[in-house]
Amino acid sequence: MNNIKLTVDLDGKLPPIWIDANLIEQVILNMLVNAQHSIETSGSIVVKTRSVTKAAPTGDGSLSMAEIQITDSGCGISEKNLQRIFDPFFTTKEVGKGTGLGLSVSHGIVKAHGGTIEVESKVGTGSTFHILLPLQPAKDAAIQSVGSDR
Repeated sequence: MNNIKLTVDLDGKLPPIWIDANLIEQVILNMLVNAQHSIETSGSIVVKTRSVTKAAPTGDGSLSMAEIQITDSGCGISEKNLQRIFDPFFTTKEVGKGTGLGLSVSHGIVKAHGGTIEVESKVGTGSTFHILLPLQPAKDAAIQSVGSDR
């Protein structure tokens, strides 16, 4: 069993956002499981939330986003594999240890919420996943409001 220190740093000033809580919980769980698997003997996982401003995809102005940042001190992801990590059924795990669907499903869930997932990684050092979700209410009735009063 791995010896992993988990640190959680949540921004108490982050406003409520419109999400499907069960789906975003699945995304976070997928990221945490992958982080845990990437740590061979001991290490750390840090989960942070904050508000960020990103350029709009259209190039017109900027968007306010909630960011969930998950950083691990695991083995990291090679440049070659970074190009494929969100592809369905792509995995670097041994047969029977993973299906290669966790990141693909997570990417789809975040995209359905109008967000993005970005990743930084260095082999031998670890990875940071940035899950960005719009702070504007979603127009889809299936998305619900989740805030600090939940």
